[in-house]
Amino acid sequence: MSWSEVMDGTAPTASIVVPKDAEDRAAMNAYFADYFARNPGTHEDQPDLNETMTSEEWQTLAEKYDPSSMTQKQYDAFLDDLLDMGAINAEDLQILGHSAYQGMVKLTAENAFTCTVLNNEDLPVGGFVPKFEHGASRVNLWAWVQEEKSWKVYDEEQNNWVPSHKAEAFGQIYDILQGMRAYG
Repeated sequence: MSWSEVMDGTAPTASIVVPKDAEDRAAMNAYFADYFARNPGTHEDQPDLNETMTSEEWQTLAEKYDPSSMTQKQYDAFLDDLLDMGAINAEDLQILGHSAYQGMVKLTAENAFTCTVLNNEDLPVGGFVPKFEHGASRVNLWAWVQEEKSWKVYDEEQNNWVPSHKAEAFGQIYDILQGMRAYG
């Protein structure tokens, strides 16, 4: 189907878009350039845990959760508690794997066109980490977080590989787990 069929609503569903000519390709490119300019994929910084978490909250988390073995329900409750405490951003619940926020992901310039690499030095020793998305009934959150916080994207402005937004969100969870360990 052509881009003009997509835009006028006559395209069949579940098809591949192939511009029919140079004009159709230009219209498609203009549409996505405008869309990605309006949806760049910028995010809030992670909350400062020193400002948001009290020693009582750290202790409560440490007593309530076992990061070495969590079900999806326990993990969702953990994320809900962190959100209530102001330790994570609501916009990150989907990428952190909260089951209530799974499904359609909004396409942004960041998640559509960024190259990612895995910093193997930061990976857990055990190799592959089974996650809920792979059918695991329980996860070791320590290993999962360690893997996810290792992903890097290339930042042209800094001319360097930096943590992806998802890696930053999981890095926040890692810092929270470290705090739980200290207070637990």
